[in-house]
Amino acid sequence: MTDLTWFRVGAWCWTVTGAGHLLGDISLRAAGGDPAIDAQMRAHALDLMGTQRTYYQLMMSFSLAMGIALVCVGILLLQLATHARDIRPIAVLALSMSALSLTMSIWLDPPPPIILFTLACAAFALSLRAGATDKQEARR
Repeated sequence: MTDLTWFRVGAWCWTVTGAGHLLGDISLRAAGGDPAIDAQMRAHALDLMGTQRTYYQLMMSFSLAMGIALVCVGILLLQLATHARDIRPIAVLALSMSALSLTMSIWLDPPPPIILFTLACAAFALSLRAGATDKQEARR
């Protein structure tokens, strides 16, 4: 596979992770979640920069924003791959972002993001390797 194909695989891992995060949030809320925890979070408010929000509102906002951001990063990476002359600098950044996200996921998250960020790391690394191989062959 080419460097661009591997890069796109990594970008899709980000998009799928974000979509899964959003769907998980929505399905957990629809299923009722944990009523005792939700009740406690709704019962406590926090004054924040002139607004008053419950801990439940803040957590939901952070969680939904995270899912949307992950989807957008994946889409942005796909767009960069389409228009970049040299994918390698972008692949280095994408690999770094994926490795940091993988580290946090191993520490804090359930298996799905761990698996997807592992795949993203592998895909971006293979993208770099394929790009280096393609460049060496072009010199010959």
